[in-house]
Amino acid sequence: MQNLSKYILSLMIILFFFSCSSEIEIDTGEFISKPVIEGYIENDEYAWVVITRNQAFFEELNLDITDPNNIQNLLDIFVLDATVVVDDGNNYDTLKFMIEPGILQGKLIWPPVKYQGNKIIGEVGHSYNLTVTIDENEYFATTTITKPLTPDSLWFKMDIESDTTGIVHALITDDPTESNYYRYFIKRLGKDDYYVPGFMSIWDDSFFNGLQFEVVVYRGSLPSYLRDTTYNDVWSKYLVGDTVDIKVATMDRNSYNFWRTLDGSNQVKTNISGGALGVWCGYGVHYTGQFICEP
Repeated sequence: MQNLSKYILSLMIILFFFSCSSEIEIDTGEFISKPVIEGYIENDEYAWVVITRNQAFFEELNLDITDPNNIQNLLDIFVLDATVVVDDGNNYDTLKFMIEPGILQGKLIWPPVKYQGNKIIGEVGHSYNLTVTIDENEYFATTTITKPLTPDSLWFKMDIESDTTGIVHALITDDPTESNYYRYFIKRLGKDDYYVPGFMSIWDDSFFNGLQFEVVVYRGSLPSYLRDTTYNDVWSKYLVGDTVDIKVATMDRNSYNFWRTLDGSNQVKTNISGGALGVWCGYGVHYTGQFICEP
């Protein structure tokens, strides 16, 4: 009888808490449409910019460029009628809207459309202004192309548990006279149509200023609709025999703050003024050249 009383009491407590519970509603606030500007200028290259619009938190976003039925969705996302100007204080370059040529050749490249410069070529140590006009609203940013970094050495290390995959390593010496901010991209010749950002590829020199240090050059992961499954890819790793070119980039602090806060932060630090989201990023770039992944 005592056990039955305990059972009834426990049941009453459970029913009490269920009866007092209420459905939790999360207020995400009123959605405000804003342009998202993503632009780059590198040493020895023209500037390019892609402009989209942000999406509501729970709105479905389909970026599949391989699906013919998704063309209209993509056109709705991209801003196709902006005026985009880059200047260095003396010269001005009005970027032209274009379709990425590789898309027309059947390659899987993101973004499929962009605004491309053809007058100002980036130089190390120079600063560049970006002005974007959309529906009479103006957005402005500035960035600097920092001094490129050349790795001291590269090598390929086989996986202990596999005789077909491994990881690329790099030895780097940091400049002790300044704060430095790094990023790298990888392109596998014959497999990737463009340079893919590496996994965990963004860092600064807070803990190794002026030191020589080793970096694990993980391969980045593409969205599923951009992957070519022909090559039996192992995410973050390389196959024995892969020929890769590593693009090592440095950037200024404002550009770094954008990429750092974009990774897992709910307050992304854009360097674009006027109410737009995104980044205007200068890269000081060094290409390692062809490197074969072999023991």
